[in-house]
Amino acid sequence: MKKKLLSLLLILVLVLVPIAATACNGGGGSNDPNNPGNDKSTGKIRFWAYGDQTVKDAMSAMVDAYNNGQGKEDGVTVSYSHKIEDSYISMVEQNANSKNGPDVYYAWDRLFKKWTAADMTVDLTDYVKEDTAAGKINLDNIWKSTVSRFRYNKELNMSGENESIYGLPIDTSPTVLYYNRTALADMGVTVISVPAEDMAKWNRGEIADKYGHKKSDYAALANIDVPAKGFFRDDNNVRKTETGGTTWQMPASNTAMVFNEQIAMNWDEIEDIGFLMTKSKNGQTSTTEYGYFTEWWFNYGWSVGGDCVVDLSGNGSWAYSHGDWSENYIVNPGKTFTGYITGKTYQEGETLEFLDKIKCEVGDEVKPDNNGGYTVNGTALGAASNTLTNNSATRQSVLDAVNDGTLTPLPSIREAFTRFAFLAGTENSGLGICPYPSSFSTSSSIQYFTGGKVAFIVERGLQLPIVEEYVGNNFDWAVAPLPVYKEYTDPSAELVSKYGAKANAYNTEVKRSGKIAGHSESTALVIREKSTMKAASWKFIRWMVSEGAQAIKASYGFIPNQESQIKPFYDKLDPSDKKNLSAFVNAAKYETPGDWWYMIDRDWIDVWANPLNSSVRYGKMTLDEYFKVYIERGNNTVRSYGNWDNGLNKVKNYKA
Repeated sequence: MKKKLLSLLLILVLVLVPIAATACNGGGGSNDPNNPGNDKSTGKIRFWAYGDQTVKDAMSAMVDAYNNGQGKEDGVTVSYSHKIEDSYISMVEQNANSKNGPDVYYAWDRLFKKWTAADMTVDLTDYVKEDTAAGKINLDNIWKSTVSRFRYNKELNMSGENESIYGLPIDTSPTVLYYNRTALADMGVTVISVPAEDMAKWNRGEIADKYGHKKSDYAALANIDVPAKGFFRDDNNVRKTETGGTTWQMPASNTAMVFNEQIAMNWDEIEDIGFLMTKSKNGQTSTTEYGYFTEWWFNYGWSVGGDCVVDLSGNGSWAYSHGDWSENYIVNPGKTFTGYITGKTYQEGETLEFLDKIKCEVGDEVKPDNNGGYTVNGTALGAASNTLTNNSATRQSVLDAVNDGTLTPLPSIREAFTRFAFLAGTENSGLGICPYPSSFSTSSSIQYFTGGKVAFIVERGLQLPIVEEYVGNNFDWAVAPLPVYKEYTDPSAELVSKYGAKANAYNTEVKRSGKIAGHSESTALVIREKSTMKAASWKFIRWMVSEGAQAIKASYGFIPNQESQIKPFYDKLDPSDKKNLSAFVNAAKYETPGDWWYMIDRDWIDVWANPLNSSVRYGKMTLDEYFKVYIERGNNTVRSYGNWDNGLNKVKNYKA
């Protein structure tokens, strides 16, 4: 989704940080040290980064390799200064216009837009084009999802695939599901590692799983054809995605249960195993206090095609949208769909953008109604009902595409957000399988996992060294894909005849499924706008994102910026191949930046996120009460970042 953002805050930032009238390649290209706009291509440059000791060691090794190798050919020497993370941001901002500031520095994706909008970074587009043509760099080798987040149009405050590029990603940190394998085994859960497409062969005993285990190794599974699901229990328990609820059935002591780390669980399955691993739900029999923790709603909302903000014009007319009840739509396998407003050709597995799914025309004025719905030219667009999702706002051509098999309807973002918020709370307001945010007042959520208090946790790749260090030999752990929206059909007559009351457990026929989604974080190398060594700095950046440099970084246990150099990462953190770290690689291919990347700051997030975490997820406020207050407050706040009062709040003509 393109982020088109014009705001008063941007204007304030530009006033506070003087604009450097500098051309892309450094303004004048002179090597005259007396020319304040010079652009030296050789000499000594300063590089700043931050992080723990491992980061420092990795960066030092990479800089040394450059200075002793490619740097000699480039005529560039790099001086590396490692900064304390807590003070790094203020140091960068204070030195933006200093003669002693860095030439090259780390820019976290959370801060990239703020710093770029304030003219603290150099447009690298011409460097990239020139060296791409010369065969010196190939951005196609780098994770696409990371490159795109460092593209930006400062004039229109817009991000997109065709915008100028201001930084090159030096790493990525995808989110996955960390899990405590020992705790699962203690509760009688068999852990296997078999891709869905290989389950039939594994059940027949023709192949072993990733860890060398055949089905015959598990006596409890001797007479069971394990279905291709993330979590399976051989009983009549029924938990359906479309209903959820707090009712849960504890499995009998002899019930066979299987967790497959190669297959993403759906919402029901992660809740089911979450109940199983929560002491207050399982009769105090688990070693873990809680079953599941995630602080992020992204993989819930994005999986069904929703988001926390929606553009109501195509020009950046933003509305807060967690309460949006309008149905979403995904393109079916083997099909394509052309959007009515955008003209975009959607491919299979893609979800429709807001303007392409709702009843509106070019030139219409669409506004939020502060109840989760919208008006078009002052008239209500559809009508909310007592369900979390309805299609009364959907344009007819989309409904026709559903009927002819091109599209499949998915839940609204309101429904997905409700399911996420329901994980915590109390017996009357939530599932109680997820710890309250206050549980981490004296420790971090990852320490909750490393301390054995939670069985499953959604976390980033940057936590790997911490998990490795603090868990040690205390328990076995690994990682798995994030949960995804997936709803099964009612079991067939054949399954009912074969399995009776257990038919739902063995049913793998999918009625509808969302897209695999989640967020990742990334850090780019950027050149400070006031640097007099831009060309020299570019040479260093070009090498730092190359295969050779990334191989060094990966050897220290960091996920590299490109898949081709992943082996040193595996060799460092999982030499015996027992942790399923390939889940990070798969996630890096599709995960996108979190909501903090959308605007130039996160003030608009705090307006609704603080009460969400302090009240809703504690069970002190229902979601209905939350929506009544914070949809309006969210709309009022995010409005200031977009185009509402400057004539651009009418639905854009994309085809003009």
